[in-house]
Amino acid sequence: MSHAVLSSQRPSADTEAPALEVRGLGKSFPIGGLFSRESVRALHGVDLTIGRGEIVALVGESGSGKSTLARCVARLEKPSSGEILIDGVDVLKRDRFQASRAFRSQLQMVFQDPFGSLNPAHRVEHFLRRSLAIHRTGGSSETETQQRLEELMTTVGLQADMLNSYPHELSGGQRQRVAIARALAVEPRVILADEPTSMLDVSVRIGVLNLMRKLRDEQGISMLYITHDLASARYLADRTAVMFAGELVEEGESLDLLANPAHPYTQLLVSAVPDPARAGSYDPVRRAELRQAVMASTSCAFDGDPNQTCSAEEPVRHRVGDPENRHWVRCHLYRPQAGAGGHALATEPTDNKASA
Repeated sequence: MSHAVLSSQRPSADTEAPALEVRGLGKSFPIGGLFSRESVRALHGVDLTIGRGEIVALVGESGSGKSTLARCVARLEKPSSGEILIDGVDVLKRDRFQASRAFRSQLQMVFQDPFGSLNPAHRVEHFLRRSLAIHRTGGSSETETQQRLEELMTTVGLQADMLNSYPHELSGGQRQRVAIARALAVEPRVILADEPTSMLDVSVRIGVLNLMRKLRDEQGISMLYITHDLASARYLADRTAVMFAGELVEEGESLDLLANPAHPYTQLLVSAVPDPARAGSYDPVRRAELRQAVMASTSCAFDGDPNQTCSAEEPVRHRVGDPENRHWVRCHLYRPQAGAGGHALATEPTDNKASA
């Protein structure tokens, strides 16, 4: 496959640059009318790296900022601060005012509702053909374009004759596969999947997850997989990052993080998953109190001691377990004892930290 290339902008020999890197990303939304200076903070100091051919899951409750992060990275929302690097190039500086066609060819987004993202007035062929024409990835002749259309349908597990179908003639899972095929048509390096299985029946979710894994394995596409479903994050993602109140508070390899959650918020998320071995551990009243505290104040909702410094001082990252472990947590309440396996990260920046 030929990729759209910005040879003058991309590092020529830096094969180690991550596929996507977010540094200190912040986003605030104005409230109170046209002349008001008040705003609500949706994201604060988010640092996230996705390697080449890696799937990273982003988990957290509704309102934690997951979709806002994806929309900022996709340039559907304008970040208030921070950097977005693709192949080592800051796209916010390269394309200052709006996303370029070259950027869209590098990064694509798959939305939550497959029916809402497909115009019901057009056939499936229209969506794919339009992407091929805009990004010039369909070949130089009609025969090559038709072959490319059929190849895309086969890649996502659909029959070629479905090109003539309207969205309402397809099932939810088939529509989501069409949305993925449309993203693949531009041959992207990174796909942002915003809860791509939440609108689907449980019986067809595994098919979409396996398709995403296949695309990663066969085409080397990197993915940010946003989900509420910890089980699917464990199944699909290489690493999992936890977002709380617009900030990343914990990150690590999926199996390790979900088996050994260190941050109080991650522990609450894991405790919400039905498990007979933990009967009675889920406390909906405590969860409601925490959510109310987060919305009402900038202080840490998990700080039960008013004498603690959670609100006055920014916490640093601590490694969980072995010093070489990629699992880290950012919280004052996580205070590893000497020899207990926790290690503070001395290289933690001072301006992009969470407040939990």
